[in-house]
Amino acid sequence: MLPGIAALSSACTSSHQLPPPIDNRARNVVETARYEVRHRGEVVGSVVQLQMEDPSGPLQFWRVENKNGAWLGHASALGRFSRRLPFRDDEQDIGIWPMAQGVAQLLEVDGEVALREVPVAVPASVTRKP
Repeated sequence: MLPGIAALSSACTSSHQLPPPIDNRARNVVETARYEVRHRGEVVGSVVQLQMEDPSGPLQFWRVENKNGAWLGHASALGRFSRRLPFRDDEQDIGIWPMAQGVAQLLEVDGEVALREVPVAVPASVTRKP
């Protein structure tokens, strides 16, 4: 073997480590709460609090729906909101907002909205935050 080829061959077998594989198995997601969204006394949508079971622990997020139940976007536990885009797999980031203001942004209403919790059946295995 030529000396240059041997050096090249040993360089290709270095101790470069690949990142661990991403665990992309489906996760169980359950609804833990639901809120009616009102604007000027009229119901304009809802916010669904969801909890995903993850190996690192339960993850909470919220889905914002219009009054017909169409998904408009999501909110993270850190208050980051994203808008669903038609015919796309990703969402448009619209920033960090307090819950009511982010919901109003997704519903495209002028002024304030009020959120009122409505009863839902919560599975016993779900951990609810007060």
